[in-house]
Amino acid sequence: MLYTTFGNTGLTVSRLGFGGMRFEMPEKTDEMAAVVMRAFEGGVTYFDTAPDYCDDQSETICGRAFKEMKKTGRPFYVSTKTMESAPDSIRRQCERSLERLQLDAIDFYHVWCLVQPEDLSSRKAKGVLRAFRQLKEEGLIRHISVSTHLEHGYVEAMLDEGEGLFESMLIGLNMQNHHLRFAGVQAAERRGMAVVTMNTLGGGILTQYEDYYQKSVRPGDASILESALRFNLSLPGVTVALVGFRNIADVEDTLAVVERFRPMSASEIAETSAGMKGLYREFCTQCGYCSNCPQGIPVVRLMEAYNRALLAGMDASIKQMRYHWNVPDVAELLAKCTQCRACEEECTQQLPILARFEEMKEASKAAQLD
Repeated sequence: MLYTTFGNTGLTVSRLGFGGMRFEMPEKTDEMAAVVMRAFEGGVTYFDTAPDYCDDQSETICGRAFKEMKKTGRPFYVSTKTMESAPDSIRRQCERSLERLQLDAIDFYHVWCLVQPEDLSSRKAKGVLRAFRQLKEEGLIRHISVSTHLEHGYVEAMLDEGEGLFESMLIGLNMQNHHLRFAGVQAAERRGMAVVTMNTLGGGILTQYEDYYQKSVRPGDASILESALRFNLSLPGVTVALVGFRNIADVEDTLAVVERFRPMSASEIAETSAGMKGLYREFCTQCGYCSNCPQGIPVVRLMEAYNRALLAGMDASIKQMRYHWNVPDVAELLAKCTQCRACEEECTQQLPILARFEEMKEASKAAQLD
């Protein structure tokens, strides 16, 4: 196992982190807790979960494993999150998480799901940072962290808004969106923060459609899993890369990849990122030229979600908007579109963006009826 220092905290953690979002049978607590235990036995010491993951069972599953892990006397570290803003609501959710995780304190507690540039300012006005400070003073949490999917330079301003409280950042980053998110990693590194990557495997897309991404497998790598994990772990400033484990087989495969880890050079990283872009023809490459919609519509995010539809169907696209970008109703979001075509005029690939909007609106309306 690879280990490193976690930012300025002085803690030593495994570079491979356990992502608790993808248990394949969340209703079977003991069986899924065994998946967590196997990762711990393999040397993983960073465990990430959250309320609502896996039909609201992830924290309970992890807590079952943590109870046994504590008996070993070996250190491990737990990350969880809250989207609440008001101090009383934050405290209630923190206490509920502690109970389910069977812990006295949460190591890394995240201000969760900052997806719009104004999100942190809005939550600050309601008292989120004040509440986090209080929880830390009381010893219920040990380190204040932040979780974001922001891109295009927004991370720097968000971290400034955090008043120097954030000691680590969780950010969605992989070989597909490296050009959008890596500036955020650098902003955190300049502040001495640890950086943990989620969506290391593209939310499972890279491994689920491995044949499609075969050209992105680096020479000497056995699979896209190996290339994707090596890519993230080779990025300067990345401390831990999370992998969402479904079962023990996933853990075994990933542990084997880490054991034979070879860092990528800067040129390999650049080649991999460029090669990923080369795979896309009808896919949005996330260049960002369409990001200044006069109506404030997040065109880049919608087209990133549409990429998933091209591989896995429109349901996957709507789920991406709902669970990754916190947009429960895409049709409502797109109602603001005036069809001015500014986005299509800026699109370097000349994609039919407005037609894709219509597809997503219809899929969103159908999803609301289900």
